[in-house]
Amino acid sequence: MTTMPLEICDDRDGAQHLTRPFVITFSGIDGAGKTTQIELLHAYLSNQGYRVGLYTFWDHVAVLPNLRAEVGAKSVLGIPASPFSPLVVKNNKHVRKWYLSLARSHLYALDVARLRRLFNGLGNENYDFVIFDRYVYDQLANISSTKKISRAYIRALLHFTPRPDLALILDASPAEAFARKPEYPLDFMYRYQRTFLALREVIPSLTVIASSTVDAVATQILTALHNTYRSVPSNLTAELTDIP
Repeated sequence: MTTMPLEICDDRDGAQHLTRPFVITFSGIDGAGKTTQIELLHAYLSNQGYRVGLYTFWDHVAVLPNLRAEVGAKSVLGIPASPFSPLVVKNNKHVRKWYLSLARSHLYALDVARLRRLFNGLGNENYDFVIFDRYVYDQLANISSTKKISRAYIRALLHFTPRPDLALILDASPAEAFARKPEYPLDFMYRYQRTFLALREVIPSLTVIASSTVDAVATQILTALHNTYRSVPSNLTAELTDIP
């Protein structure tokens, strides 16, 4: 996996600063509460005076997002919906037809290339922290890792994927996530959760946040951030405050 280092530079007055922002990524199944936790973390850091940038995978990283949405709409045609699974037509992660898998494999590689360019430009952004709403890891969770060729492809992508400073996976009960966001069949949600957790086998640096209440999950995230941030020197005027 490619690491974009947080290089330290000296100012004329002897102070040190990071050459790019501290990067935090949020991943997890749909309905896990990512949006809520991102908003809480953004507010927490902003209230301390930090400059925080927010990037969303589909707006800033994904290649050909409109085409992907159109293909997603067509791929779910003919799949029966039910009151228990009112599928949203733009979503097709649960559809595993061979031609879709082939198309995804090419698009994911293009996503990684675009992400590398984005990372290379972060040093020019006036941010202390950058938060990603979804990351390449969410795309990798769409690939079945049971086959050797799939695992080899995942490892190849990870070799070129910039590694964030703190990569979070929000775990959640598939049943509860489905109740909040019933966009996919429930049985798929259980499989999807397992593939996310299995990513730790190839990405040991992933931090899994256990399912809990909104406040408890926020505390887990802040704890992970504090523990990781302490190991990275910076010249920011204030240290992260104690967790309330």
